[in-house]
Amino acid sequence: MNGEVLIGQGAERIPTPAIVVDMAVMEANMERMRSFLDGGSCRLRAHAKTHKTPMIGRLQMEYGSIGLCCATVSEAEALVQGGLDHIFVASEVVTRDKILRLVSLARYAEVMVAVDDGGNVESLSRAASDAGVSLGVLVDVDVGMGRCGVRSVERCVSLAGAVHSASGLVLRGVFGYEGHAVFIPDRAERERVGRAANALLVEAAEGVRSEGLPIEIVTGGGTGTFDIAGTYPGITEIEAGSYIFMDDRYAALDLPFQQALSVVATVISRPTDDTVIFDVGMKGISVERFCPRVQDTEGITVTKLSEAHANAEIKGGGVDPKPGDRFHLVPSHCCTTVNLYPQLAAVRDGVVEAVWPITGRGA
Repeated sequence: MNGEVLIGQGAERIPTPAIVVDMAVMEANMERMRSFLDGGSCRLRAHAKTHKTPMIGRLQMEYGSIGLCCATVSEAEALVQGGLDHIFVASEVVTRDKILRLVSLARYAEVMVAVDDGGNVESLSRAASDAGVSLGVLVDVDVGMGRCGVRSVERCVSLAGAVHSASGLVLRGVFGYEGHAVFIPDRAERERVGRAANALLVEAAEGVRSEGLPIEIVTGGGTGTFDIAGTYPGITEIEAGSYIFMDDRYAALDLPFQQALSVVATVISRPTDDTVIFDVGMKGISVERFCPRVQDTEGITVTKLSEAHANAEIKGGGVDPKPGDRFHLVPSHCCTTVNLYPQLAAVRDGVVEAVWPITGRGA
């Protein structure tokens, strides 16, 4: 995809397969999130693992995000090199090479990282002190997902004390992601599980504060629980990411955000009356959860993806795709689909407005 050639041209010029973002829809999603949080005590620290694109991160900051999250040091490097300077690596960084890269970033940006182990605190402290930088730290609390994180308030308090005493480190708060709640389809059950997770995180924060230690940030929340964590007393930040793009897994929930991202594909074969083949496969659209949906089109169902082809079944009248016709496919997971492409096309009113490199791809 050549941005110099495409910018200002109709979106039909975009070679397929390609990621396309409807700018008006994405900006409306950002505005909905900003409007929801306006006037409250909770803020957004948007998760950049969804887009991995510094230009989109800059837009999120313009729409009220107080900083950005990422999942890896490599993603953090892509963001900082793209001019963003308030970054939280929402995962443990434990190997020497990655710790050195992390503290190097702290020379150029405000950087925070999650911890759940005392030995890791010592390693981070030593590297930060040797580099002469200050590294923010949030204690990672397992709030029910069963992934990283300390498993008790007592352990959280102990680890927070170790961070507070360590040179080169600044205790900023606690972090706990309720990923086990974000996709629960029943609203009442999602609220119950989400609030239970939020309660554990706030309890951990209060436990640390009771020991006289400073806790500024209490952060969690994802797209599926943005309005649960975002209104829970004591939660100061949420880390929603997919809300800007959406995908077919989130589309099943009662969320106010609309589909902004799609993969545009071309019909390359109509071998039978009830079969159509697209020029995109699992190397171009994620099948992590289920097959993609053909957007705004009834009667075509994608049934199988191979490496570079999508098989679809035609049922019902009113649709007659022919080789050369273009369709937009909605992935089941936006984040793992974005990671398949080196760039994306930003489209407004059917015209290519920009072509942005996904500089964190593969990071």
